Amino acid sequence: MKLKYTEQLMTDELAKGTFGDYALLVYKGGDETFISSENVDKDTYFDIASMGKVLITSALILRAAGEGRLSLDDTLDKFFADVPDDRNKITVRQLLTHTSGIVRFELPDEAAGYTREQQAKLIIANPLKYAPGSDYVYSCNGYILLGFIAEIVYGDMLDKLYFRYIKPSLGLTRSTFNIAGDEPNAVISYSRREMGEYRADDRNVRILRGVAGNGASFWTAADIRRYIDSVFAKDGKLYAPELHAESELNYTPNFSEGRGLGYLYVTETYKQTGRLFPVGSFGHCGHTGTSFFMNRELDMFVILLTNTTRYSNIRSGFKGYDYGDTMRMRERVHNAIADDLFGKA
Repeated sequence: MKLKYTEQLMTDELAKGTFGDYALLVYKGGDETFISSENVDKDTYFDIASMGKVLITSALILRAAGEGRLSLDDTLDKFFADVPDDRNKITVRQLLTHTSGIVRFELPDEAAGYTREQQAKLIIANPLKYAPGSDYVYSCNGYILLGFIAEIVYGDMLDKLYFRYIKPSLGLTRSTFNIAGDEPNAVISYSRREMGEYRADDRNVRILRGVAGNGASFWTAADIRRYIDSVFAKDGKLYAPELHAESELNYTPNFSEGRGLGYLYVTETYKQTGRLFPVGSFGHCGHTGTSFFMNRELDMFVILLTNTTRYSNIRSGFKGYDYGDTMRMRERVHNAIADDLFGKA
């Protein structure tokens, strides 16, 4: 597979400071190409941010559903005490599809010392954006609750569940939580100037001490590829085979963005996959500048790992960044791949 336009684009984006490091793996029909910046390889750590919503959190929830530990229609009051009346019937399915009405807010510093029960109560108590099921708003805090639910049904912390049920089952090698500040072969992805106690980019993840359901892990291109292989195979080692098809449907066709059970579902209006991925493709993005998308019919997937959001903030002198820079970068990369695979538009 020759990626002439893509390789030139990545070289140009690196030179102009769109990102400082990248790894790009393109697979189609048995042919695979990997390109990267200097000192990055298939085993280099990137903070994948919200990609962990799919690679860990929703995977564990679907696994639990397949094992009968929970139902996707179970409600919050099954897992948490004293849930207010207007939100006690929010379902696991609504949390997975971002239709619960629970939206992100910054957890206070003191929440770092709370128990999981107290942290959950704080999130649940925050006013709903809309009546559950009536709208869609992307919700990191909803996924923090999903992480807590996985911990409740399995009886252990989220990182321990990953090491028990996902990493060994899929033969993953390096991907993990809470890498060290001086971790070898790891890209700096946090957008702030100084690292602080935890390397994760997301503030709420750091408040939760680096283990959270909204995305707190560090992955490599090689391990994400192994994960995608298991999805394409509808591997029961990940979760029940019948749940693969169910998770890849669009549950929000009448709202602003397509969502599966964890996955971002590509619709006619979704721009970040450019011309490359047709409607019905699925995957997820990470705020740091990462993404993965796949399409079963085309036998194709793309793993894109960068630190674009950090470099957007670097260009402003750490005075703030435009996340649109990251979104537009994804679109340019996917369009370049489309030009290489299907002919220049």
